[in-house]
Amino acid sequence: MSLTTTFVGLTLQSPVIVASGPASHDVNQIRLAQEQKAGAVVLKTACSDKYIHMRSWPRPRYKLLDWDKQIAGRSKAFSLYAYEQGYSGTLEDYWQFIKVCKKHASVPIIGSIFADEAHEWKEMAVKVEQSGADAIELDISSPHRPGSLGFEKTFVAAIKAVVSAVKFPVLVKLSPGPDVVQQSISAQECGAKAVTLCNRLRGVDVDIENQRPILHGYFGGIGGPWAKYYTFRHVAEAAQAVSIPISGTGGTMSGEDVIKYIMLGATTVQILSVIMINGWESIGRINGEIEQHMKQKGISSLDQIRGKALESMTYPDEIIRWSGESKKGPRNTWNEEKSE
Repeated sequence: MSLTTTFVGLTLQSPVIVASGPASHDVNQIRLAQEQKAGAVVLKTACSDKYIHMRSWPRPRYKLLDWDKQIAGRSKAFSLYAYEQGYSGTLEDYWQFIKVCKKHASVPIIGSIFADEAHEWKEMAVKVEQSGADAIELDISSPHRPGSLGFEKTFVAAIKAVVSAVKFPVLVKLSPGPDVVQQSISAQECGAKAVTLCNRLRGVDVDIENQRPILHGYFGGIGGPWAKYYTFRHVAEAAQAVSIPISGTGGTMSGEDVIKYIMLGATTVQILSVIMINGWESIGRINGEIEQHMKQKGISSLDQIRGKALESMTYPDEIIRWSGESKKGPRNTWNEEKSE
């Protein structure tokens, strides 16, 4: 029995990857991820100099919403609302960050970048590769990115430019929504080696006492355990449309969640909120829960269950339906019982 997973040519000790964000912003965090036997780490996203303002964050930048204290355990019900944008250092700092990570860590290191012009994406990607990263994730889907950047107009050119300029694997991180499958197909056609589905939703909450949006006063990224259900759908649909691997992300809190993602076609699963809420030990716990399930079911490799749930997927025109009518016809009258 082994959690070993092959992903974009990399050998991972676990399918559980630390997602790009506040848990992958410094070298000490990479050490913690490695100690907990994470499969890989996607570093915090570096923004081009054009978006230098995205390297500064408001304070506070997180708020825990909908935390049901009546449910045992801190992982059962919550929404994590956040406004944190790019890596806080300069691009030179980021290249050095990658080098130090590679010097001290044995887990694969995946760089993450954001820009808008194709030549900037290309230049940054080349630097990430030269700094020693094992792969790169193009974060075209951040909930904080400028709204004027469209997929077909901006990001197709960016993917093509990066793929043509580097030799290491290129992942493309997409937003949730109706275009996920087509964008996954486009990413594959552009030469991407994998897609990450999906980034957080863009949302807002209101402070009713002060009659204003919470925290910084603008929209933020929002996620939590509930997010897995819409991402499950996107992974299942994309897995049937593309041949490249999928890294599922969103709402994962347990080994069971990881297993569900894999059964729906994902190769790896990226986690973040569970680390922020329940600590770094969450990685080891999740790995242990996956192993326990495999032991109970006699599963020696996760490849045995990858996409298994898709084999039983029922389509709308195949669903067995019941009209709800009896042989006596529909009940369409209101019968009042007489009081004694």
